[in-house]
Amino acid sequence: MSERACSCGFAVSSGDEVTDHLGEMFIPADDIAADGVRHAEDGREAPGRACLCGFTSPGAGALDEHLLTVFTPTDETGRDGRRHAACGETGVSCESRGRR
Repeated sequence: MSERACSCGFAVSSGDEVTDHLGEMFIPADDIAADGVRHAEDGREAPGRACLCGFTSPGAGALDEHLLTVFTPTDETGRDGRRHAACGETGVSCESRGRR
């Protein structure tokens, strides 16, 4: 993810920080998604590349993408009640962040 801001107004110097921010807003403490399955990095298999659900990442960044996919609600509303989307994702531009 190369975006540098979130629709909530959160801005950083690297895309990884936006990914971390989105994870903080969407991933619950128990790591259980709406599908009832626990999704989290499985450090026993391949650190940074495997999920407890059995997903195996083909490359760097794919595990983060998997986790955000399973935890992000369709309306992109975070645990704080605000909308969170990386700039450039789902039609969100940095100029319009915070207005949707």
